[in-house]
Amino acid sequence: MKAYMDNRAIDYQDVPAISVSPFKLLITLAVILVFVLILIWSRINFIAASYTMSDLTAQTQKLDEQIAQYNLEIATLKSRNRIENIAKTRLNMVYPDSRQLISIDR
Repeated sequence: MKAYMDNRAIDYQDVPAISVSPFKLLITLAVILVFVLILIWSRINFIAASYTMSDLTAQTQKLDEQIAQYNLEIATLKSRNRIENIAKTRLNMVYPDSRQLISIDR
């Protein structure tokens, strides 16, 4: 049988047949399978790491909100008006008279 392409005649009977041994085919398929499994494994690990990172980001945001609340509470507890009120009511403290003040010269 002859086919004509670019005005050249090719006799397909003269073309050597490609023979692949079953062992080479099996080895090739095994290597391809190993690479595919490695790609799948790496993709699964990437997705798992993405989920972990998302969870850690959410935890970080919660902790940042807690820190802001605690800082606000600290500022409230350190308020001079609050401290003065506690000193007057609970501790029965009063401001000193001018007679009780002692001036020290250096």
